[in-house]
Amino acid sequence: MKFTTIIFLALFTLTASQANAGLKVSCSMFPVYDFTREITAGQAEISLILKPGTEPHDFEPSPRDIKALHDSDVFVFTGPQMEHWAERIADSLTGTRIADASHGISLTGNDPHIWLDLDDAQKMVRNILAVLCCADPENADTYTSNAEAFCSKLADLDAKFMTMAKNKPLVFTGEFSYGYFVRRYGFDYVSAYDGENEPGIKRMADIIRYIREHKSRFVLADDPPLSQVTLSISEQTGAEILTFSSVHNVRPGKTFLQVMADNLAAITRFLND
Repeated sequence: MKFTTIIFLALFTLTASQANAGLKVSCSMFPVYDFTREITAGQAEISLILKPGTEPHDFEPSPRDIKALHDSDVFVFTGPQMEHWAERIADSLTGTRIADASHGISLTGNDPHIWLDLDDAQKMVRNILAVLCCADPENADTYTSNAEAFCSKLADLDAKFMTMAKNKPLVFTGEFSYGYFVRRYGFDYVSAYDGENEPGIKRMADIIRYIREHKSRFVLADDPPLSQVTLSISEQTGAEILTFSSVHNVRPGKTFLQVMADNLAAITRFLND
């Protein structure tokens, strides 16, 4: 084989590889990572910046993370309420399209967990979709079809939460990250935590008294590791701890829909004890 032929084949292989490489998308956190994965369905190379177990509120990207963002075609982040660092870095990404998934969503207080309102989750999906279609118009029809199918599943789950019997207040004993959830679905609740503030002696005594007086068999808390507050309340009342995930820091192996279905099962058990 002639040398020029070898060079031609090498260039052809490289060009074909680059053509099939797909869109490079960096995602800040699990919810937007999973939404993007559902939309692209294998048509893009997707990376997750905040690995499982990383605390998003205190996160600062490493030089490697920043380089990956600059090398990405699209950067998807939840919104400035959750990721203060992301908005700052986004301004410096000249060659990367930015998808703020919270665009157009009414934000309240300091609670950034907008995806727990599954109507807002659908808005997040469509925000991400719009940027992906701009970045990769050749696959826009596929992305749109995938996004609508995913939103249909979110809407079905949304309806199940909406129609649940609200026959008693939910009892949360971990950090309270569920403001959007209880507002969307009309749940009354009591919480050991006031936001991220650990309860004092009086608040601990009040919630323990509440659990005993209402003979609650269960309390709800976020994914492990469990706080000492939750463990103490469970020990003193005998209430079983049910996991209600805030879905911001999911261990590998589950999708957003699967975790929210687990949350539905946990609340069903809580309400029907």
